[in-house]
Amino acid sequence: MTMIDISLPLSRQLISYPGDAKYEEYEYFTHEKDHVHIMRVIMETHSGTHFDAPYHMLKDGKKANEIPLENFMGKATVIEVDAPAILPEHIPSTHESIVLFKTPNTDHYDSFKNDFTYLSLEAAKKLVERKVKLVGIDYLSIEKFGSKDPAVHKLLMQNGIIIVEGLYMKNAKAGNYDFLCLPLNMSQDGAPCRAVLR
Repeated sequence: MTMIDISLPLSRQLISYPGDAKYEEYEYFTHEKDHVHIMRVIMETHSGTHFDAPYHMLKDGKKANEIPLENFMGKATVIEVDAPAILPEHIPSTHESIVLFKTPNTDHYDSFKNDFTYLSLEAAKKLVERKVKLVGIDYLSIEKFGSKDPAVHKLLMQNGIIIVEGLYMKNAKAGNYDFLCLPLNMSQDGAPCRAVLR
């Protein structure tokens, strides 16, 4: 059984969205002083590979631990898109209930790139019509950088579609897979995830 890890490693090298707090980690206990080793980690709920709970954008939306775990697993289709934006025509006529986008973004995790490939509102509407249950993208946001109104987020959330951001798709090819992406059990606006394909 071959598993493909499509999660970003959590480390000090992790990039963050402009204005967000940086990921931090430091030694809290050490073998030399305390006979055990424990790290202290400080991070946002949207650091690295994570999902956006509806509460992130919707005041009355569900929090991370209120969404059934079954929604984070199932058959997935990886779609490769080499374009500034994901448009309706990039979405094939048939796909699984989970749709993951592999874009040039995957090669730009060394420093933040504000012209990253994003999901257009028109493509989001098509995914809603297709009744997908989860959409994932390989960068820190599914929305166009600088958008005043997070219309894509809201549309997907209002239709019960889970948004996973910060996927690392370098080792994944276009095609169909089994997908698993379990978030931490947090009563928050989102949560870090470990995402894998098989």
